[in-house]
Amino acid sequence: MAYSDNEKVELSPLLISCGLNDIIIISAPILTNTSKYYLHRPNGGTITLDLQPTIRSNNVSTDEYNDIQITYFITGVRIICPVNKYRIFNVNEGGSIFDPIDTFQEKELQLEGNDFMIGPLSMEDHGNWVLSMYYKRNERWIEVFQVISVEITEIIPAKPPKPVLNVGEDLEISFAYPIDNMTSCEITAPRSTYDRFYDRSRHSFESCGFLIPNMTREDAGLWRIVGVGQIVYEATAFVTIKDVFL
Repeated sequence: MAYSDNEKVELSPLLISCGLNDIIIISAPILTNTSKYYLHRPNGGTITLDLQPTIRSNNVSTDEYNDIQITYFITGVRIICPVNKYRIFNVNEGGSIFDPIDTFQEKELQLEGNDFMIGPLSMEDHGNWVLSMYYKRNERWIEVFQVISVEITEIIPAKPPKPVLNVGEDLEISFAYPIDNMTSCEITAPRSTYDRFYDRSRHSFESCGFLIPNMTREDAGLWRIVGVGQIVYEATAFVTIKDVFL
């Protein structure tokens, strides 16, 4: 079915921060009972969603307003958006070897008619997804779409994890190991408003290495390195500064 000549309306984008192997349950906006739902992956693939949302009557009760937002109307058709737009869980949550629980099956049984799942997440799932919803009015297709940005973050160790330095010494810090396809790196000092001079380390460029010269007592605390590759990588190190007594 071709939708090339359809009208398009964009909803507010959705940012979801999560981790590898997480599973996201997303509650799609509701238009009409004849709406068609498609999900476009970051790599360009398209998934047809078999959603069967419950269409509420025109008389919405006060209790229902706690769970939904009637955003606006388009050519006489309202858009109902859930207040809680997504939930995140991990297949390893709950249960043990003594009391196993199939978390995935349990969550799947709890899905509403407008819910769908993404995951378990891999690196290929990082990026912008697009949820497209189509309905027909007056022989014309109208597309309502929403960009869903899935930001996958992996926490990795820093090297060194807990450096102890004397006042005046240099701090060289990086990820514990190199990351392939790294596109950007940044470091945050303990005081977010503190403009600290630093340089990229030549010895550990591929592992987001930084060289901070002439450390002072004000540099003590938690430093954070964030690198962006196929996904987002983050490491923290707690720096201790000792005074030098002559």
